[in-house]
Amino acid sequence: MQQEISKASFQMQCQRKHFIKDKQYHLLIDDDRIKISETVDFQYSKYLLDLNFESLIYWKADQDQLVAFGVMYNKTLKWFHADSFDLQHLYKYLCGRVFFGNISSIYENKEMLGSGASSKVYRVVNKLTHSLYASKCIRKDYIYKREDKERYNRMIQEIELMRKLDHETLVKMIDIFEGEKSFYIILELLQGESLHTFFKKHSLTLTQIRQIISRCLQALCYLDLNNIIHRDLKLENVVLKEQGKVESVKIIDFGLAIYTSNNQRQLCGTPGYIAPEMFIEKYPYTTKVDIFSLGAIFYKLLCKKPLFHGNTSEEILENNKKFLWNNHLKNCSDETIDLIKQMLQRDPNKRISAYQALQHPFFGERFIEQGIAEESPHEIVKTFPLIKPMQIINSNDNIPEIKIQAIRGGQQSFDQSLGSNYFPSFDEGYQKPKNGSDHIIE
Repeated sequence: MQQEISKASFQMQCQRKHFIKDKQYHLLIDDDRIKISETVDFQYSKYLLDLNFESLIYWKADQDQLVAFGVMYNKTLKWFHADSFDLQHLYKYLCGRVFFGNISSIYENKEMLGSGASSKVYRVVNKLTHSLYASKCIRKDYIYKREDKERYNRMIQEIELMRKLDHETLVKMIDIFEGEKSFYIILELLQGESLHTFFKKHSLTLTQIRQIISRCLQALCYLDLNNIIHRDLKLENVVLKEQGKVESVKIIDFGLAIYTSNNQRQLCGTPGYIAPEMFIEKYPYTTKVDIFSLGAIFYKLLCKKPLFHGNTSEEILENNKKFLWNNHLKNCSDETIDLIKQMLQRDPNKRISAYQALQHPFFGERFIEQGIAEESPHEIVKTFPLIKPMQIINSNDNIPEIKIQAIRGGQQSFDQSLGSNYFPSFDEGYQKPKNGSDHIIE
């Protein structure tokens, strides 16, 4: 039977089926390598497989149970049979650490949920558990089109990041597969629509808006604790887990997400949601950029108008950069205006954090706790809408005639880097909130 001999290793018994007599083997996963040996000491292991995304593991199932796994050896697929309980543990141990092959052995396609230029999303059912999921199918010809492997590396980065996420407010990645023509990312199934689509059909109450922003702030608290920047928060990337229930929203699409330790500080995201500091070349922005993006979502839900106006993505981006925002907050309460101003502070050092925002009077005492879940339910994500706002990946290549003042030499303050008059005042036309908060945009 299977046994774990340490947190970093895994061990079980298996056998190769032969015509005359089956041959017994021992499997050990240790030091990021799979070793399969006839002897228990593993001094000589006939089959060796590195535990990385260049490796493929195949599966056989029969009557709702796993019966064998397969590895390539000398260009031949070798099958190893084992106890179903052990195979389930092996499957779970390898999830997200290697690509699995032959997706049809585990998942059955039910219907297409949506499609884009490079991928399609299908509703699928797991043949072993009969649970529904979503399969994001990414074409290999798109991934490998660039010789620098930038798209492949970005996909791998998304996978490595998502496999570590486990929070009730974030979509959960379940499995990853590689086929002959596509990569497949199996995701939790979200039964509702995107907040972008839902908001077009329904008028939201302040209570519903409070629930949405609270859930998103809980997600940002979790990401902040794990040093992750989403970098593309917008209405399209917030999806209802249950149809019609805004209190069940989850954040999706980690295609642009990075760790805070990542030195790449390029301008990216969607026009209208980009934080001011991201427009400064090489500025070391932090998780606070997601707070600004959520503030733009908050503004849109409150005012039914975008924070930055424009007839094209380019116009929106230009107004986003110059902070030429729309002025529609006059009918909101003092607490509401105060919170949104703190989220939209132009200086990230003065901008409120996710944890601080959850303690704001706008939410009341019941929203102070972060509420991080111990585990997420295993079910999926409806795909992004068929029409997505333009995403900016490389500012210098995609934004004509935008002059970005870079920080050079020693670290300057945010105000010094842009100039004190770079942005118009957020308070034009408003009175300061009566609660006397000094956390307002100057």
